[in-house]
This record gives sequence, C-alpha cells and structure tokens, in this order.
Amino acid sequence: MPRKKKQFLRYVLANRGLPSQNRRRVGQSLILLSVFIFFVFLINFAIIIGTDSKFGVDLSEGAKQVHQKQVTVQAKRGTIYDRTGYPIAQDSTTYTIFAIIDKNYVSAHKEILYVEESQFDKVADIFHEFLGMEKDYVLNQLRLPNLNQVYFGTKGKNIPYGTMTAITEAAEAAGVKGISFSTSPGRLYANGVFASHFIGLAQLKDNEDGSQSLYGQTGIESAMDHILSGQDGKITYEKDSYGRIIPGTEIVNAEPVDGKDVYTTLSSELQRSLEENMDVFYGEKTKGVYANATLLSAKTGEILATTQRPTFDPDTKSGLKDLNWNTTLYQGHFEPGSTMKVMTLASAIDNNTFNPNEYYTNNTYQLADAKINDWTINEGRDPQTLTFANGFALSSNVGMTMLEQRMGDAKWLNYLSKFRFGYPTRFGMNGEAGGVFPADNIVTIAMSSFGQGISVTNTQMLRAFTAIGNQGVMLQPKFISAIYDPHTDSARISQPEIMGKPVSADAANQTLNYMVTVGTDPYYGTLYSKDVGPVIQVDGYNIAVKSGTAEIAKEKGGGYMEGVNDTINSVVAMIPAENPEFIMYVTVQQPQHWSFLYWQDLVTPVLKKAMSLKDSLNLTGSAPALANLANETEYKLPDIIGESPGDMADELRRNLVQPVILGNGSKIEKVSKKAGTNLTANQQILLLTNRFETLPDMYGWTKANVEKFSSWTDIEINFEGSGSKVVSQSIDVGASLKKTKKITITLGE
Repeated sequence: MPRKKKQFLRYVLANRGLPSQNRRRVGQSLILLSVFIFFVFLINFAIIIGTDSKFGVDLSEGAKQVHQKQVTVQAKRGTIYDRTGYPIAQDSTTYTIFAIIDKNYVSAHKEILYVEESQFDKVADIFHEFLGMEKDYVLNQLRLPNLNQVYFGTKGKNIPYGTMTAITEAAEAAGVKGISFSTSPGRLYANGVFASHFIGLAQLKDNEDGSQSLYGQTGIESAMDHILSGQDGKITYEKDSYGRIIPGTEIVNAEPVDGKDVYTTLSSELQRSLEENMDVFYGEKTKGVYANATLLSAKTGEILATTQRPTFDPDTKSGLKDLNWNTTLYQGHFEPGSTMKVMTLASAIDNNTFNPNEYYTNNTYQLADAKINDWTINEGRDPQTLTFANGFALSSNVGMTMLEQRMGDAKWLNYLSKFRFGYPTRFGMNGEAGGVFPADNIVTIAMSSFGQGISVTNTQMLRAFTAIGNQGVMLQPKFISAIYDPHTDSARISQPEIMGKPVSADAANQTLNYMVTVGTDPYYGTLYSKDVGPVIQVDGYNIAVKSGTAEIAKEKGGGYMEGVNDTINSVVAMIPAENPEFIMYVTVQQPQHWSFLYWQDLVTPVLKKAMSLKDSLNLTGSAPALANLANETEYKLPDIIGESPGDMADELRRNLVQPVILGNGSKIEKVSKKAGTNLTANQQILLLTNRFETLPDMYGWTKANVEKFSSWTDIEINFEGSGSKVVSQSIDVGASLKKTKKITITLGE
C-alpha cells in the first residue's frame, strides 16, 4: 500500500469517535458556518445600505433603469425673423403614427389602451381616408404576431400637425384606443432660396436617451445656436414589469426653456428682389464660378439683403449636392481690384495729396522691377493725358499708383489700417476670413492702391464703404436687429456701432461726387454706355458707382491666372449720391460671359426697389415688431481674461455688445468691465490684448472708456468740448504708445 494512503488511514482511525460524538462535531461545524455566512450577509447588507453600491455599480441608478425611464422634452428652437417679424426659419414638428396591439397594455384602472381586433377595420378606414394607405396593408400590419406595437412605413411618417389632429379626432369618435404618434423636431424654411448660405441650416442630432434635437449646422443657425436652441427639459416615467411606461406616473425633473428669437436686419421684400434678379444676372447672363451680392444700410450698417450663387433651397434641400459651404459674404478672401480705388481716392483727398485738375500721362509706370499699366494700354490704346479726376472715372491704375506714391507707403498703409483691412470684421458669424494686408514690398503696397496685392472679404469692403457713404464715419456690418426672450418677455435691441473715422466728412463727400462721374462721364466713365447712358440708373437720383476687374492670384503662388475669364468683376453703388441711404456691393468670379451692361440686370432693379421701400424699412428706429417692449434681456459678461479677443468679439456682438479691441495680441489681458456685470444692449467695452503698441482710432468712444484707456496706458488725457462721444483726437491713429505722453480728446455727439 502506498505510503500516503497508510498515513491517511492512521489519521482517520486515530480520530474516529462514537456516532454521538461525530454528530455533535458536525453540528458544531454547521453552526459556525451558519454564523459566518450570517455575518458575511450582514456586512454586505451594511455596505449596500451605507454606500448604495455593489462591485462599483450604483444600485439606485440600476433600479431606476429597470423601473423608470427618463425622456427628453425638447425646447422650442427660436425663430429667425426678418426685420419686420416675418418668419425665415422656424420650428416644425412632424409625426410618425403607430398602433399599440399589446393586449397587456391597460391603465391602472384596467382601461384598455390598445387597438382591439374588432376595431382593426375601423383603423384601416381611418388610415385610408387620411393617409392614403391601402386597407389590406393596414390590416396586415395590425395582425403581425408577437409585437407590442406596429408602424406603417413611409406613409406613416412625416405627418403634419393638421393630419395628426384629424386622425386623433376620428379615432376618438370611433372609440379606438391605442393609436399614438411619436414626434420629430424639424426646421421649416418656407421661403425657399432666401439668403440660404447666410441663414444656414439646422439639422437633427441624436441624444443619449434616443431622442433627437435640432442644432445649427451653418450660417446664422450655427453662429447663434446657443441663443436659438434653448434648454431641453427632462421627465421621468415609471415602468411596469414588462418595461412599459405607466400612464400618469410622469415626474417633471426640469422644465424646457425655449430658445430666443432672432430678428435679423434682412428685409423680406428686398431679399426676394435680390434673389430674383440674381437669378437673371448669374443664371442667365454671367454663369460665373461664384457670385455674391449684398445691400447695406449706409446709416446703420445693417445688412438688408444678401445672397450668393450657387445656392440651395433649405426646405427641399435642392442644390445641396456638391455645394461649396463657404459663405462668400465673409468666408474666403480675394483681391478686389478697382473698387479699392474708392478708398485710395478718399485717403488721397483726406491727405491733401489729390489735385483733381492736375494732368498726367497714363503710359507705363515703372516701379522697381514692375511695370504698371492702365487697362487702356493693355487693350492697345495710345497713352492719354488725363486729369486725376478723369483718371478716377477711367479707373486708371497709373493715376492711383501716383497718388499712393505721393502719400508714401507708410501713410497709405496707415489709411488701410484705419479702414481695418487685414482684420476680420468679427461681426458675429463663424469662420470669418481675415484677408491679407499688403506685404512689406514697395511694389505690392503700390499695387494695393488699385486693389491688387491686397486680399479682402466682402464684409471688409462693405465696412470700408460705410465710411465713404456716411460722412467719413465707418460702421460695423450688422445682421441682428433684435433678440427676443419669450421666457422673460424681454428683448435686446440693436443700434449702429461706430468703428472709427478713417477719413474726413469732406473727403468722403468729395469721393462720392467723383464716383458719380464713373457712371455719367460720357468720355471717361467706365460705367457709362453710349447706347444706354449710365449703366446703373434710378430715375430722380444720382448714384455713386465704381466698378472693378481684378486678376486672380494662382493658388500656389507665382503670379496671376491668365485665362480670358480669370477675373473677379465687382461693382459698388451708393444711392442717393448726395447722402447715401443704401450701399450695394456685388462680386462675380470667372464669369463665362461678360459685359459691363450686365450690372443693370442686378443692381438697378434692387436699388429701385430699395428706394421705393426706404420709408417703410424703419432704418433709424428699433425693430418694429418689438418697438413697444419695455423690458431688456440681461446679459452677464463672462470671465474672458485669457480668451481669444477675436472669438470673444464675435460672441459679444452676438449678444449686441460693442467690443473695442486694443492691439492685435492673441489673448485678452484686461476688460473695462468686471466678469458678471450686466451689460446693456449696445454697451461699449474695451478688451486689452497682450500686444498693444500703437494708438487706436478713438472716434465714437465713450468718455468713460477713454479714461479707462488712460489708466491702462498712463497717457494723460485732456478733454475739450462737451458731449458723450469722442469726435477727434490730437494725435493720429497708429502713433507709438511708448512715445505718446499726452492726448487732447474732443467730445461731441
């Protein structure tokens, strides 16, 4: 016998006892085991009671998942209106019909809540009448086995509210229970093609609980998403042992807070006119790669109408395939060409460099290694002797280069800075381009005087044009007229925002007069036709105009594209020329067909429409739909120290606050108001960046902000005059802050 087996037998035989002893020993062991198990259970129970968890699992939360269901209650997304309260984008709800056929689905009072078999024919009749469904199809769906509820295909989806109501009433009249609807949020763009890129799209996104919500994907829908979207609510329902919701058990955890309504500055009538005439200009005539047209209020900076081509219908989604999503109003930059000469002329007049009656010859101008020609020379015409006034009407590159050279590069670049070229407007939209400031190269700087060698956006050009059309005072482009909060029945109303005064009122007014000659001079005017007279004309009004034809730089550098149609053609028009109410700017890239007469197909009818409506547009008052609203919505300044100044300027303007950025640093170091302060609509605040070296244009600043500027820079301020705003400063914009010790500021209104 193996050794280990012998050892085991000796152990057993040595410890064996009488049967009574063995029974006692087993009993004692069982008692000890029972006590041990009891204490293990007791300790576990204490841990569960004390921590509400086991093995890292939240037991209460697990129980809720078994016996409760939390449902998202969608907040109503704010409506986007035009300036008069006409809806552009608004929430819509569509419905999907389903039938409950689970015979266990009854209320707490045993009321039947499902469709009974005896009612199947009635349901089929109702669905056939209101949804056009075949009765056999409905009956087959209702008779499907082993299902709690059934759906009815595509005809049972996207049901409008009126049809849903009619079906509900018909089912109630027939005594049918168990016909229900699930809802899906939607966005209605009832106007079709209507500033489509600018307004943008709101699309559905999936939430964690399986529900769906709308979010802004592009345009205003995206930029204003946090204002429009509101805050969804939450409701908790009890579930039975089968996982079904028990009617009447809902508990509201959080009420939904509807989004705010945004009143844009757009005019529906002007927008429709612009869309219709753009179809002719772009679709029938030019057939370019891109086109953009915008109508602006000269006195407020409000965008009254804007569109681009190609475009899309946000309601039907027609045109979305292969669409370039860039909004050409503010995304993507280009060399503007001769429309920049408007700012060159105004700067030269302001600098006392322009003599309208002085003669020059427009033959080739040699500058370093570059030759600058007029378009007439490029066409093979002989050089002409022109006055500088004639040269502007003829769009002479040589004349503009000579004016720039007389001003000097530093002075001209300073004027470009005053017009804010090289910086995004930060007017509140997402993804805005900044453009390219002329490089430190004498040829490039000179070329920028006639719109080459400098890159801009449409919004930058529109901002600069407001200075010419508004007595030298430059205004920020605006697209928000008001923001209404239905939760508090309050609103924030927009007012014009002054961005400086790059040129004097006299320089601006003289420039307008010379722009009139572009369309009326029968010999030199580039927008005058011997056959039709002024290409752009509205009976009874003088119009200040300027056209441009710019070469397009190659994407990878190395000069300009050389194709016959490789140009960007543009025009600016201001009406009435003596005191403009409207500014219109149009660009078209690489038109397949071109004649300068095409401008009359787009610009002329839109300006006529604008002048006919000007008294009804309420351009100087508050948003008409909210004119009688007394309460203003609060906006608390967030903590923005260390944030990007550009991003925060966008955000502040979206809430109708007027930021003034000091310097061109990447971070905000100081703010003129403390975080948490309630900022009133149109309140002006200073944002000091981490790189601030030159004196800003303080025209339009409040006295309080000038004093804050003084405390930040230790520059002594001497105030003259009375009033609430700065109207002049003794030291020019762009002077070194380090060398500036004292400034005299004149106040006025």
